[in-house]
Amino acid sequence: MNNHKRLGFTLVELLVVIAIIGVLVGLLLPAVQSAREAARRMQCSNNLKQIGLALHNYHDTFGTLPLGAHWKTEPSGSAADTPAPESARDAGWGATWLVMILPFMEQQNLADQYDSRLPARHPDNFDVVAAEMGIYRCPSHPIPSNRLTQDYDGFSKANYAGNSGAGRLLRRADATNSALAGIFHVLDRRAAGFRDVLDGTSNVAMTSEVMASNSTGDDRGAWAWATGPLYSGGTGSNCSGTGFHTPNSKTRLDCSHYSSNDQTNVNFGWRSNADSLDAGVAARSFHPGGVLMGLVDGSVRFMTESVDSTTYMNLLARSDGNPIQLD
Repeated sequence: MNNHKRLGFTLVELLVVIAIIGVLVGLLLPAVQSAREAARRMQCSNNLKQIGLALHNYHDTFGTLPLGAHWKTEPSGSAADTPAPESARDAGWGATWLVMILPFMEQQNLADQYDSRLPARHPDNFDVVAAEMGIYRCPSHPIPSNRLTQDYDGFSKANYAGNSGAGRLLRRADATNSALAGIFHVLDRRAAGFRDVLDGTSNVAMTSEVMASNSTGDDRGAWAWATGPLYSGGTGSNCSGTGFHTPNSKTRLDCSHYSSNDQTNVNFGWRSNADSLDAGVAARSFHPGGVLMGLVDGSVRFMTESVDSTTYMNLLARSDGNPIQLD
């Protein structure tokens, strides 16, 4: 009789156990990644809700929403009497809407350091425009390693932008066109209020995510630079905006001058390099399948990348007579 007890596993048993563990890990990792993304998306949604609440408090205080950005003359910094230029690189741009709501984002100390009488690029405002703002960043978006340094040094980048309308960001005629105008403007000197949202505050976008560029010469996402925290629909002669299609499995607006190097993780994304009037960016995110948008009523919705382009454009226009009823 053999009285020896087996003290271990056979090779076959070990291989079976290893195979089972490998299968379990393979099944578990996607679930963990999905749970992490869900948590990041929830945090991103909370950030947009805080921004929306700050904008409502701003409106309660001043009777209007902030401009997209102020324009200041150089070098005195006095308020400009002449129209703002259709240029994203003019040295006279001042405080953006994200700068103006700092006191309502529990950032009064930072707001006190910003001299609104001076252009944003003035050295006295450097500490503010260079500040890394966690509340203005989506946790799903990689933190850009490069700031906006072309022409103007040190502008930090973030991921939330204001709706500038269904037209082009730097076309004055679009900014003042009631069928295209959005909520924030850099060219229309009259700040919008809730009274101007004729399509209804629950039917018009106010904020959204954008993808901050890592290029030192690209202002997208630069939260304290004039056009950095704005997005628009971008209709016009160089960008048709007539539909969505999917290059490289990423959805974007159909635009003949779309920059091919912007096709990474793009939702609703276009950027035309045709001329300065096309400068800007559409709503984009690193969230799979769509982008978070804040509406004028303060709610936040996840817009899927399959949304019809006409619906998307109507969502950006505050009084085009085509209110969008969202589920």
